[in-house]
Amino acid sequence: MMKTLGQWISRAIALALLGPLAASVAGRLVAIDGSSEHTMLTSDGFVSGLIALLIVGALTLVSGVIGNVLGNRREGFLAMGFVLGWVAWTSGRIGRIYLLNPEPGTGVMLAFEALVLLIFVIATGVAMSRAPEVDPISSFSPKHLMGWIKERSMLGAMGVALIVAGVVSFVFGSYDFPGQSLGVGFLAGVLAGVAGALAAASLAGEGNHKGTPYAPLMIGVMFAGVIFSLLTIVYPGLGSIEQMVLKGELPGFVVVSPSAWMSGALLGVPMGHSWVEHSHANVKSAATSKN
Repeated sequence: MMKTLGQWISRAIALALLGPLAASVAGRLVAIDGSSEHTMLTSDGFVSGLIALLIVGALTLVSGVIGNVLGNRREGFLAMGFVLGWVAWTSGRIGRIYLLNPEPGTGVMLAFEALVLLIFVIATGVAMSRAPEVDPISSFSPKHLMGWIKERSMLGAMGVALIVAGVVSFVFGSYDFPGQSLGVGFLAGVLAGVAGALAAASLAGEGNHKGTPYAPLMIGVMFAGVIFSLLTIVYPGLGSIEQMVLKGELPGFVVVSPSAWMSGALLGVPMGHSWVEHSHANVKSAATSKN
C-alpha cells in the first residue's frame, strides 16, 4: 500500500509540479522573431538557452531521484519521461524553427541540446543504480553499461532501436502538426523497444538470453535525437529545407524535438520492451508446463 502511494505521489510531483516548472523555464525563452517557435538552444540567445537547458536537465534528474526513492528505478524513468514530455509538448514546432533559422547551426544546436539531455538522463540512471541491485533489467550502473558495450547482442539491440526510431519518425512525422513531435517520439520509443528487445534475444540465442536491459534500447532512441538532427545538414540539405517545410514535405525524423526523443525513450521503450519480455516469459512458462 505504501509503495503504491509513493509511486502515485512521484507521478503527481512530476506531472503537476516539476514538469510544468521545466516547461515554464523553457517557455520563458523567445525565438528570434519574438515567437514561441523554438527549443531551448534555438531561442534568441545561446547563454540564456543553455542555462534553461541545464535547469531542465536538473529538474529531470530530481524527478528521477524522487521517483526512485518513492517507488523504484522504473518509476524514476517514468517521472523523467513526464517532465521532458511537458517540455516537448510546449516547445515550438521544428519545421517553424527551421523556417526562422535555415542554417547549419540549427541542426547542430538541436543535436547538442539532445546530447545534453541524454547525458542528464544517463547520469540520473547511474545515480539511481547505486543501491544494491534488485532489478538488473532497468540498471544503468557503470558495471552493467560497460559489460553491455562488449556484448554483440546489446550493441545490435542499440543499433536496431536507433534505426527503428528513425524509420518510425520518418513514416509518421512528415506533417509537423502541433503536438506531433511528442506523439511520434513516444511511438518511436515503443516500437524501438519491441524491435530492440527482439533483436537482443535473437542475437544472444535462445539458451543465452536472460532478458534485455533498458539501457541499450533507451540510449539508441536518445542518440537518434542527436544523429537525425545532424543529418538535416546533408538531407534534405539546408538549401532546400525551407521549401520542404512550406510544401509540407519535411522528412519525419526532423519534426521530433530533442526533449521529445528523450521522453519517447523513457516512456515508450519500457512499454514496448515489456510486451516482448512478457511474451518470452509466457512462451517459456507454456513450454515448461508441457514438459
